[in-house]
Amino acid sequence: MGGTESARDDAFEPVRRHGRGPSYTVDVGPGWRHLVLECHEALVAEFPEYEMLAVKQKWGALAFQAFPRPWQPGGNWTSAEHARLDAIIEAFARRSEEICERCGAAGALRETRRIDLTLCDACEAAVPEHGHF
Repeated sequence: MGGTESARDDAFEPVRRHGRGPSYTVDVGPGWRHLVLECHEALVAEFPEYEMLAVKQKWGALAFQAFPRPWQPGGNWTSAEHARLDAIIEAFARRSEEICERCGAAGALRETRRIDLTLCDACEAAVPEHGHF
């Protein structure tokens, strides 16, 4: 996928600051850039100290994996907080299922390569079998 190029974008710096490690990257295509940033903003609004575990594409959808705040042994958030965080993330995952990960146009799940991707018709024709943009 094209995530490596997008991961170096300074626009993702606020997201990376919430990452568990200093070398954290965002691994999605450029068409989902706005979704990642919007999801980050929605999470910060409710969970200012959320901890990012991963931002990637999984089974053709945006997988934004996080905790409400940095994990501590024994846990430090309620099940209600975690459910709210999951609801925010799930809303963005659902949106991603209709947006081309490569270009941001309207897209659909494509199961024509080794990995499932959400792509528009033009990108479906342009993305090679291995699925890397």
